[in-house]
Amino acid sequence: MDGLSDIDFRDYYENKHAPLASSLLSFEGYERNYINTELNPLYTSLGSISIFQYESMESLDIVSKQMSSDAGNTLRDDEVKFMDISKNYFFLTESKQLTEQEFNKKIFYSANTQNDLNLLDSFEGINKISNNLFIEPNEIIGIAEYGITKELSFDILEYLIQEHPQALIASCIS
Repeated sequence: MDGLSDIDFRDYYENKHAPLASSLLSFEGYERNYINTELNPLYTSLGSISIFQYESMESLDIVSKQMSSDAGNTLRDDEVKFMDISKNYFFLTESKQLTEQEFNKKIFYSANTQNDLNLLDSFEGINKISNNLFIEPNEIIGIAEYGITKELSFDILEYLIQEHPQALIASCIS
């Protein structure tokens, strides 16, 4: 939300909203990726990328029903306390995990073409997690997701940010 610092946004999300959501909904996987606005000047109002994982469409249907109940109303009432709801959006993707390794920092890269999905694959110090292919037609075909390893040098990260300003650098909590 405008006027809310990265730290305040993350603090509210982690200490109030995420526990509330976890108590009201049936998640199979719930991950928050917080955008660092200093590293991502093109996305200063994004806040976070939340990833909800479901093993089946039936599991997603259960959460949809929960969101249509009082539980959903409670969550939406809480969201207005720290989010600009008009900027919220979601994409339904099919994701094939390429690694089970967990990462504290990630890079998300919107792909308009099949080539774009692999554009960052050659950078040393990042590992591809998934292509996150969109299920519904869209001008973006997927969002390549990479984990940042300890081997990523500052010089490579700086080069990546300069050459690919649309790449989103985020801190991950699952």
